[in-house]
Amino acid sequence: MKQAAKQHWRNQMVWGAVIIATGVVFLLDRTGQLAIGHLWHYWPVFLAIAGLSNLVPPTTPKLVLNGLSCIGFALWFYVSLEHLWGMGFHNSWPILVILWGVKVVLKPVLEKHLGKREQGDMA
Repeated sequence: MKQAAKQHWRNQMVWGAVIIATGVVFLLDRTGQLAIGHLWHYWPVFLAIAGLSNLVPPTTPKLVLNGLSCIGFALWFYVSLEHLWGMGFHNSWPILVILWGVKVVLKPVLEKHLGKREQGDMA
């Protein structure tokens, strides 16, 4: 339960900072001090930040897998939106199937390694 409280605190801090930064950027845009129209191409960064907040430090297998999933989705969205390597949403969807498979393969490995740590912490 102590780890869950630490994770919640970290998530609150990360998302609070993201919301504050977003508000500052919108305020600067509305007052004409900053033009952010081109920045919308980078919205998948918010997903990557959410993923990183689950990965650092890696506490449970579920948080690690969720973090990796968020980062994977962020990369997929960015590649699809920017049409990198000729990929868009219509032809890059198999990447999501690959990411799903990686998650399924990693789950038992992470449970073996991080699960032992959790049980040791509880004793």
